[in-house]
Amino acid sequence: MLLKQPQLPTPAATGAVPDWLRFDRISKRFGAFTALNGVDLTIRRGEFVCLLGPSGCGKTTLLRVLAGLTAQDSGQLYLGGRDISRLPPAARDYGIVFQSYALFPNLNVADNLAYGLRTDRASKARRVGELLQLVGLPGCEHKYPAELSGGQQQRVALARALAQSPSLLLLDEPLSALDAQVREHLRRELRQLQQKLGVTTLMVTHDQDEALTLADTIAVMNHGVIEQVGSPEMIYHQPASRFVANFVGRANWLPVEVSEQGEVRLAGITLALPATALPQGWADMGWPSTAELFCRPEDVQVAPHWAPGDNGLMAFVERVDFLGNVRRALLTLVTARQISLWAELGPNDAGLEALVPGQLVPLHLPANRLRLFAEAA
Repeated sequence: MLLKQPQLPTPAATGAVPDWLRFDRISKRFGAFTALNGVDLTIRRGEFVCLLGPSGCGKTTLLRVLAGLTAQDSGQLYLGGRDISRLPPAARDYGIVFQSYALFPNLNVADNLAYGLRTDRASKARRVGELLQLVGLPGCEHKYPAELSGGQQQRVALARALAQSPSLLLLDEPLSALDAQVREHLRRELRQLQQKLGVTTLMVTHDQDEALTLADTIAVMNHGVIEQVGSPEMIYHQPASRFVANFVGRANWLPVEVSEQGEVRLAGITLALPATALPQGWADMGWPSTAELFCRPEDVQVAPHWAPGDNGLMAFVERVDFLGNVRRALLTLVTARQISLWAELGPNDAGLEALVPGQLVPLHLPANRLRLFAEAA
């Protein structure tokens, strides 16, 4: 489905304008349910942004508000410096791809792609050929949707969305109906195509791997608000909230004691933590007596032999799971057996052979991978 208007003026014809697309305090309620609660988001021209979050968090509603398919209760939308908040869908210059593909079953591929084109027959045929070549389906003009695989149908839907070279490409869970292998293949193709065309893309997904693989920027949503916006690396390694830390990737949560001076102790061991690991404002408001330490399983370093250094502990190996090229081990701390954590080691990690159930192993928690959070409510 494609909706297009004449090209909107932009502050700079080229380059990345920081707020080329801007959501300004967007709110939407459905009866007593708040779907969006004052959402602010800016997107650069040519950027690939993923709205990531669980079902019901508001990400699809935000996409539909941008598309003009759902009217916001309050707030404004700006594209290229122009307020498009109240424009009809046909005047917003975007192409959209839905999870269900939304192809016309009674039209062949060529007619599906040419449906929104307003040119002569020869120009339509030429454009259809260009689009099929672009998405890797040359020669499929005369096939009908029912004759195509799910992956092929999604390519046709993507080609149709790009038919009139829109300023925006909107993707609503476009790969979720496909099997894992096809989905992974199309992720790579989609990213390569987006980079080749340079089209600004906003994609809704609940799949964290999809967001981490595809996006320049991820906006993590929860309960109608954006919890954090950042690069995939920032979202993964520097989560701004407990929700982000839990939703994106696996997490260890370790109970720690905090002194009045801000000294953090885990199972009797004083930890070395950088300032970036501490929540803002804790020192000013007064340190809590207890908190929780966050770290990723792959950041837990297991060594074959003990060596002195910061953030070193001893642990027992309770169990080991074989996951192909990774082994995931459940460890319990020697000085506090009630505290457990997961470690993930690859074939080149020095401590891999030490992961034997019942074995006593030294481990190290890298300071730059640790973050402190308040205890869960």
